[in-house]
Amino acid sequence: MALPRIFLDEVHVRNDIVELISSYIELKRHGRVHKALCPFHNEKTASFTVFADTQSFYCFGCNVGGDVIAFVMKQDNLEYIEAVRLLAARAGMAMPEETGDDGSRLRMRILEANKRAAQFYFDALNSEGGREARAYLRRRGMKDSTVRKFGIGYAPNEWNALRDHLLSAGFKSSELKSAGLTSEGKRGSYDAFRGRVMFPIIDVRGNIIAFGGRALGDGPKYLNTQDTGIFAKSRNLFALNFAKNTRERTIILCEGYMDVVALHQAGFPNSVATLGTSLTAAQARMLVNYADEVVLSYDTDEAGQRATRRAIDILKEVGLRVRVLNYEGAKDPDEYIRKYGSERFRLQLNESSDSIEYELAKAKLRYPTDTDAGRVRYLTEAASILARCQTPTERDLYAGRVAEDIPHVTKQALLEQVSNVSRRRQRTRERENERKLIDISSRLNVLPSNRDKFGVASAEKQLLALLFKNPDLLRIVDERIKGDDFYSKDALQVYEALRESIESDSFAGVGSLTELLSAPQMSMLAGILANNETVNFTKADADYYIQKIRAAADRPDKESLVQMAPEEINKIIAGRR
Repeated sequence: MALPRIFLDEVHVRNDIVELISSYIELKRHGRVHKALCPFHNEKTASFTVFADTQSFYCFGCNVGGDVIAFVMKQDNLEYIEAVRLLAARAGMAMPEETGDDGSRLRMRILEANKRAAQFYFDALNSEGGREARAYLRRRGMKDSTVRKFGIGYAPNEWNALRDHLLSAGFKSSELKSAGLTSEGKRGSYDAFRGRVMFPIIDVRGNIIAFGGRALGDGPKYLNTQDTGIFAKSRNLFALNFAKNTRERTIILCEGYMDVVALHQAGFPNSVATLGTSLTAAQARMLVNYADEVVLSYDTDEAGQRATRRAIDILKEVGLRVRVLNYEGAKDPDEYIRKYGSERFRLQLNESSDSIEYELAKAKLRYPTDTDAGRVRYLTEAASILARCQTPTERDLYAGRVAEDIPHVTKQALLEQVSNVSRRRQRTRERENERKLIDISSRLNVLPSNRDKFGVASAEKQLLALLFKNPDLLRIVDERIKGDDFYSKDALQVYEALRESIESDSFAGVGSLTELLSAPQMSMLAGILANNETVNFTKADADYYIQKIRAAADRPDKESLVQMAPEEINKIIAGRR
């Protein structure tokens, strides 16, 4: 029986891999991972490792790995469907009797539950019990029309208000948990949001997929719906459903809900916010579809400035122009508008600095140029900043400005220093990529005679890890790599499974691939992820791995050489030189 994707996603959500494996063997925490003696082979040193981030396990001793389903299959000697049935029962879930229809029905029920919840929260805001929440919104300057536009509501400070309301409307407890509207405790289910001002999170198709809640009392200031089968906070942006409809090709990117709501109310409907996390590569690639330029409007505190510097690199990596809003006298856009008004904010917006100007100005503050030592440190930092310029023209322009500002420094000398930085970075990246491949070869005891072939196979595996962590890069990879280019058949199978999962919009981690891969292929994928647990890949890495794979694929084998004419062989030799 082919099981619905959304059902399998829920099985994984409800069966945390650390918790599940801990019920079989004793795990000990080691930093970000958990380790134990492997249950699948005899060993004296713990090499069995569980990764909470990817919800996978891998044994560096016997090379067995996978997700929760793979673990149960191996540990209890079960077939795939029996393992799923066991995990579903453990989570209190009924097995679906139909295939596609059940998955579609559950997705629709989750969306309908979110819609009903949004109406419940909105009604609660306008009830007697919502007085405190209404007062809070008035203090923040929110108009009634703005509250209605965003569907802002209030979650009563009660344990079961929403749950009881939706159960009475015909929803099942399992559906509410799948939607992230309720959580499970020792005494049963309870509302996930209580005593909070509620912001519906709406996707670009107009579906309410999650909520963000702002605390009115104790507890975390902001709380988001946990990741579900239809929502991942690292892959969505608040208010993009509104911003995409503007004619602007510029997006204002903020940190929080209230900043965005305030900006929309003040006449800036092209504003969006990340959902309680630092900007991710996936969110940046979403913005590419709706903008050519992003203006960063983060908080002015140190944390906000660090986030600004990180976001600049992420946004430039996907080809977006970046400006940084400079405003003083307020900690965030919401406070600035309330203090100085929308027209002054618009003036600041129009005068916002290019990201290079912003970084150069910050560098100059860190290294005052009234001493020789300060000037040297500033110029070193400036060269590093200019090396990230996207075009030679941009680099030339800003190098000229820096040179004019520092006595006895020529633009040509600075540009030469910038070129040196760029060359060093390229060499460092190439060495790092080679080191990764060699490191994996040494772990697997590959003989020197096999190194050439292994280098290609390792590049393929690194490319799989990159796609797993950055599925939005699939289009770039798929345009340049074909099935015949792969040296490893298993790597090709994993690649095709990843591509199928990503293209069908059903990719949700390791669990999305269990049905599509054999046990050895799942172990291989788990090993790839284990070896790249702390690696942050970029598009430049993708280019490197693709080049490595394509170079090997384009190299003719012995049989081809025998059939080639001499002039064709000479062309190949000449091309390599």
